[in-house]
Amino acid sequence: MDTTLLLILVLTIAASFIQRVSGFGFGIFVMMFFPFFLPSYGESITLSGLLAGTTALLIAIRNFKHIRWGIMWTIVLFNVLASYIAIEYMASVSNEALKRWLGVMLVVIALYFMFFDGKVKMIFRSRLSQAIVGAVSGCMGGMFAMPGPPVVLYSITVINDKREYIATLQAFSVIFNLFYTIFRANVGFFSESTPLYWAVGLIGLVVGAWLGSRCFEYISSSLLKKIVYIMMMISGIAAIF
Repeated sequence: MDTTLLLILVLTIAASFIQRVSGFGFGIFVMMFFPFFLPSYGESITLSGLLAGTTALLIAIRNFKHIRWGIMWTIVLFNVLASYIAIEYMASVSNEALKRWLGVMLVVIALYFMFFDGKVKMIFRSRLSQAIVGAVSGCMGGMFAMPGPPVVLYSITVINDKREYIATLQAFSVIFNLFYTIFRANVGFFSESTPLYWAVGLIGLVVGAWLGSRCFEYISSSLLKKIVYIMMMISGIAAIF
């Protein structure tokens, strides 16, 4: 098997395993590695978005009746607008600069998860706060394939039911990544190799989820998260320097 395909398979198995055991973000994990062996940064975030969107679609379908559509549309609108601008801007920036910005984002998110995860909540529920959440999420999603953290912070505040929370977050991810893929294809980030990479990644998703379900009872979720946070810090610092 081609080395690139093997790496995609192994990383998506690991990311899907981590997601199943700890609930940790699939996209954040793979973006620690994809930009450093795929042909370009743009192809890396395109593949990450496709795989994350596919995973979210499967969960959203299973929980469709629990999706809170009413709170979504302002966030979606501003996310899409901000992501379009971010992706268009990315097309004019060098791969090396984008990798350094990714490194900064990985360090920031790792520090947040280490010290503030579950301790920070948004207190506003206005249209303005939804617009801000959508715009910040769109910039993070468009440039780093990480739209989740702002939306998670907002959703924790406005959704009390666990099923509705999970279903709505997955619906957000599906919609976001659909638009991201269209925008990225428009600027040339969707390459001829992307469908093959995506197909291999799907195998990794299935295998990783199966392994995670088998090991769920035997692995400490908190310890696994701490290991991933440390990896994020190391990967981010390496990308910066």
